[in-house]
Amino acid sequence: MPSVNPAASPLLKVPLLLAHSVCTYYGMTPSTPLPKPEEQKRYDASEFMARTMRVQIVLVSAGKWTCCGFALAEAAAILAAYLPSKIPGHVHSLLLPNGASLQLTPTSAVACALGITGGLMRIWCYRTLGQNFTWSTSIQPKHKLGTSGPYAIVRHPSYTAWTMMMLGNFILLLSKGSYAAESGLLGRPFGKAFVFTLIGYISFFTFTLTVRRTRLEDAILKEEFGKEWEEWAKKTPYRLFPYVY
Repeated sequence: MPSVNPAASPLLKVPLLLAHSVCTYYGMTPSTPLPKPEEQKRYDASEFMARTMRVQIVLVSAGKWTCCGFALAEAAAILAAYLPSKIPGHVHSLLLPNGASLQLTPTSAVACALGITGGLMRIWCYRTLGQNFTWSTSIQPKHKLGTSGPYAIVRHPSYTAWTMMMLGNFILLLSKGSYAAESGLLGRPFGKAFVFTLIGYISFFTFTLTVRRTRLEDAILKEEFGKEWEEWAKKTPYRLFPYVY
């Protein structure tokens, strides 16, 4: 796929990569500590993801650092190539052994846009729910039903944002002109296995959130808030994507 602007696109890619990395970092970081056992045991006993949430957070954190690391390494490689007087040549060779060009393509631009938008949406959800936003299903003391901000658009906007953010990271990892592709990592058996294991695990985690967890949370909130939840569900009928699902 052709670059957006061959003369200037590599350097234009740097701020996109940095913003993408920052938004991915905050979007994949829990905004509050895990709830107390007594706040979650009522709902989590039969849910695999919730029962293993501490392990899942460690694995997600590893994925977060990997995704952010690739984006930052790509930005560093571009800067090393375009600021040769500031950065020793052996550093650039280390960052990008093949000496390939990390162009900004329409695909990578869309990937960064998805990552940035998804991350910002996650942060919006964190701020809207405050202490009530937890990674493990629970009902907090004095818990209030969140119906404003992104929760007035769909009932589970944080999972919508997560899906967008992960899709952006996957596209950025696999697209032509990406660091993983141009460094030769995807051409090596170990590198390919590593990247696709990462994608496989995060895809499983995402599927669990968007399909199983949304149904569980709807059932819990309906039980807890009754008519208030039913009125909100009528006004906000879609779980993840308006007019789709």
